[in-house]
Amino acid sequence: MATRFSLTSLKRITVFLLSLVFVLTVVSPLPVFAAEQGKADKKVVRVGWYESTYCYRDQFGRRSGIAYEYQQKIAAHTGWTYEYVEDSWPNLLQMLIDGKIDLMSDVSYTSQRAELMLYSTLAMGAESYYIYIDAENKDVNPENLQTLNGKRIGVNKGSVQEELLKQWARKNGLSVNIVEMTTDEAESTAMLARGDIDLYVTLDSMGAQKRMVPVSKIGASDYYFTVNKNRQDLWNELNAAMISIQDEDPYFNQRLFDEYVHLVKTNSYLLPRLESWLSKHGTIRVGYLDNYLPFCSQDKTGGKLIGALNDYLAHASNCLKNAKIHFETVPYPTTAAALEAMKNGKIDCVFPINLSTYDAEERGLLTVSPIMKTELSVMMRAEDLSDLAPGKKLTVAVTKDNINFETFIKGVTPSWTIKTYSGMEDCFRAAASKEVDGVLVSNYRMHKYDSLTSKYKLIALPTGEMMGLSFAVNKENGELYSILNKISSLSSNKDMEYALLSYMSSDRKVSFMDFLKDNWLGVIAIITAVFLILLFLLSQKLKAERQMNEQQKQLEASLRRELQQKEQLQSVTRMAYKDALTSVQSTYAYMENENRLNQMIKENAALKFAVVSCDVNGLKMVNDTQGHQAGDELLLAASKLICDSYSHSPVFRIGGDEFVVILDGGDYEARDTILTSFKQLVEQNLKDNKAVVSVGMSDYIPGQDTNVQDVFVRADANMYEHKKLLKSMGAGGR
Repeated sequence: MATRFSLTSLKRITVFLLSLVFVLTVVSPLPVFAAEQGKADKKVVRVGWYESTYCYRDQFGRRSGIAYEYQQKIAAHTGWTYEYVEDSWPNLLQMLIDGKIDLMSDVSYTSQRAELMLYSTLAMGAESYYIYIDAENKDVNPENLQTLNGKRIGVNKGSVQEELLKQWARKNGLSVNIVEMTTDEAESTAMLARGDIDLYVTLDSMGAQKRMVPVSKIGASDYYFTVNKNRQDLWNELNAAMISIQDEDPYFNQRLFDEYVHLVKTNSYLLPRLESWLSKHGTIRVGYLDNYLPFCSQDKTGGKLIGALNDYLAHASNCLKNAKIHFETVPYPTTAAALEAMKNGKIDCVFPINLSTYDAEERGLLTVSPIMKTELSVMMRAEDLSDLAPGKKLTVAVTKDNINFETFIKGVTPSWTIKTYSGMEDCFRAAASKEVDGVLVSNYRMHKYDSLTSKYKLIALPTGEMMGLSFAVNKENGELYSILNKISSLSSNKDMEYALLSYMSSDRKVSFMDFLKDNWLGVIAIITAVFLILLFLLSQKLKAERQMNEQQKQLEASLRRELQQKEQLQSVTRMAYKDALTSVQSTYAYMENENRLNQMIKENAALKFAVVSCDVNGLKMVNDTQGHQAGDELLLAASKLICDSYSHSPVFRIGGDEFVVILDGGDYEARDTILTSFKQLVEQNLKDNKAVVSVGMSDYIPGQDTNVQDVFVRADANMYEHKKLLKSMGAGGR
């Protein structure tokens, strides 16, 4: 009886406990706890946010910029959630050191900072630093650095820019007052505008600011993400994420730079010297080619300029903030006549011109950056397309004195032969009679020759190449050249495309009533003839359609063969210039770069570059003892080590275990720092039994080095010294 009571009691107790759990589950905050627990699993990273061109809010309040985009990409790999802490860059850097934030972007490397924070293994990118003045500041002349003496120059406190500014001032013999700034970017630029400081040092991207004019570049450096010294866990995840990002998209950093920095427009202020010249010179006289729509032509009723050039000049008149330009336009029947008028001082510039730098120099001219572009096509006989192979040498017809087309052929298709004729009909007739293979025409002007195309039964073959059209000025007129280039940089290529299309469409309009008035007898005769031959045409229609379909099939088959041949040729070319195993550039690519640099050295060009020689230690031993697959894996690991360290310079594999890097740009400026870091990585790899690469570097010395080989020999000698050192530390040889 006692046992039955105990079992019953146990059952009751169990039911009671289960009911209690159910009630607590319904009414207690367990789901909240679970949600909080799930949230706790995600790391909340306190990231510094400073308003600048690298991280900013757009007009809708949305965050944007290089740093922001990069942080979001990292969060996609790490699962981090960001807590944004806003302050000025100098204050945030100190907060990172103090542990008040975890992550900071856009930090240049210094050995002192490296003791206080953890740098990402890979750089975010490279940036340049400039001194800027307010556009209204007349006390500083960007072309005379001595006007900076005694001026107050603001720079972020404790930044790399501050040390670069001091070095730059000493180098140029300037005495300036450096003002250490702890304000954010917006307040710093406002201080510049108010005159609280005379100049301000910041990033190259600030050239997009309308009120800021660059005075001089003071230096450049790579910039990194940094992590608080005590957050080794975040540092490990950050590095892994950045490596994954680069593996997925090797050009991610460059694309961000192009989108947010490199492609920004220049400032819209003229330098004082150019402003003074324009004021004295007055109206700029523009000579243009007549009857050349949609680009330019004279309106036959009013005598004014029409075409895309007219739209461009209207924009150019008002695009500068400190100058209004007045243009006077003069039509000429030929480009040669316009150039002769400019030579005699009757006009100041000529449009449209397409000349190579050499051809312009030979003519005593300077050519401005292209303001319009047009694709060119070759009008050919349909039966000739089937025999057209990639690289085939053609003879093309152009009108007499067409220097633009001649320059295009010499630069893009130098194997082609040019034959000149007095007019376009003569060119088309020559193509139809097989005197030439085709006629070169601008795609924007193709409709002008519809009747000739039909008459001589030619079809268009696009070249796929664009010809730029620009202004030309006399070589001694450097001021006008600079002004026109400034305007070109402030102009939109899209706007010019729309203008060309609109004028091309308007040029096609024909008045039907005018046509009837001038040709009414012919119209009646045509209508009569149509009725007489209508039945005959109907009977021939089906036969003609069948023939046309067959010709179309043959033409399409020919074009398919041509495309296949072209793709095969491009594939072979790519293979020749790329190392099959490591995907870096090949020996052939290195020889091309070497020849290019040798030519520039021969021409006494102002060059700054360095050569890095690399050799993979122990490759032969690995091949002999472990097999060639293991050797290939060693080469791939070594190639990645080199490419990661020199991420902004071309890397070449010139032998089995030999690599060469040609340094320029940011890698050249930071070459000593990169080399030191590279050697440290190699020594660590030696300890970890990973890929070991001997390395040596040498700078090009103007006046001493006669070719790239001279620089390479020194770099190779330095590499062998490093190899000896590594052998003494236990590294294997070849």
